[in-house]
Amino acid sequence: MSGSLLIATGADAVYFPMVQELLASVRAHAPGPVGFGVIDGGLTAEQRDWLAAEGAVLAAPPALAAAARAVRSRPALAVNLGKLWLDRLFPGYATLLWLDADTWVQQWDAVALLTGAAETGALAVVPGAGRYWKRQIDVRWIAGGMGGIGQVRSFNFKNAWHARLPLAVCRDLGTRALLNAGAFALPAAAAHWERLRHWQARILRHGKPFTSDQLAMAMVVYIEDLPAELLPTNCNYVSPRRVDAARGLLLEHYYPYRPVGIVHLAAEKRMRFDPEAKVTLLGLDGRQWQASLRHGWFQGDLSAAREADAGRRD
Repeated sequence: MSGSLLIATGADAVYFPMVQELLASVRAHAPGPVGFGVIDGGLTAEQRDWLAAEGAVLAAPPALAAAARAVRSRPALAVNLGKLWLDRLFPGYATLLWLDADTWVQQWDAVALLTGAAETGALAVVPGAGRYWKRQIDVRWIAGGMGGIGQVRSFNFKNAWHARLPLAVCRDLGTRALLNAGAFALPAAAAHWERLRHWQARILRHGKPFTSDQLAMAMVVYIEDLPAELLPTNCNYVSPRRVDAARGLLLEHYYPYRPVGIVHLAAEKRMRFDPEAKVTLLGLDGRQWQASLRHGWFQGDLSAAREADAGRRD
C-alpha cells in the first residue's frame, strides 16, 4: 500500500502494546485510510503477524556500523536510529510522519498541522521551549555566579560537545531549543533526509546514539538552515496536564486549556511498562482525578470514575 501519508513508529516486543494503542488512536480519529509503518526493533513473530494482519508495513532498521555495539547491548535503540531513514524504509509515500511508540493521537488537528507544515517542504517539529518549560536553558554557575560566569548545560550543547563537533557549533547550538524528535513530519522528497543521515553518521563517531536524531535535526535546522516549521506544543505534548473529565479529554495545563493533540508519555517511564499506573490530573471542575495516560486506559479510567460518581449520587 502506498499513498500520500504514512504514520511511522517503531518498537521492540516490550513496547508493542503501545504500538497497538497508537494504531487504535490513529484509526479512531483519522478522516480516512492512512498508511501505518513500524520499524521492527525486536518484535516477536506473533506481534509481526498481528501488525501485518492489521495492514501495517513492517521494516527492519538500518544496519549502522558506527552504532553496532550500542545496538547489540540495547537492540531497541535501532528504532531511534531508524527515524532518520523513513524515506528509504517506507518508499512510495509523499509525506512521512513519525510518532514515538509512547505517543497517541487524541485530536487529529495536531496530525493535520504536522503534515500541513511538512507539505510546504519543511521539517515540521515541536521545539522544547516555551511556557511549559520551567527553565529555558540550564546553566551551571561557577563560583556562585560571581561575575556572571556560568557553564551552559543545555541538551544541544552537551550532546554536540560529546559528539566532538566544532566549538563554534557547540556554542551556536547551546542556547537554541532542542527539537523533539518524538513527533515530526517531512516530505519524502525533502533534501533534509540525506543531510540528517550525514550528521547522524558524523555524530555517531563519538556522540551518544540515543540523542543523535535530535542533534542531527538541530544541525540541519539551526546550522544548515534548511526549511523548518516549529509547531505548537499541542502537537507533541508531554506535561503538565489538566483533564476535562466530562468529555474524557486531556488538556493543556494553562489557559485556554486546549485539548492535547498528540499525547507523549516521555516523562512517564513507569506507565510505559504498566498501563495500570496512574497520575493525578487536575480537572476543570477543580477536582483531582486518577487515571492512566495510556490510550484506552485513560478513557476507561475516567468512564469508571464518572460511573462511580453517578452511583454515589443515586
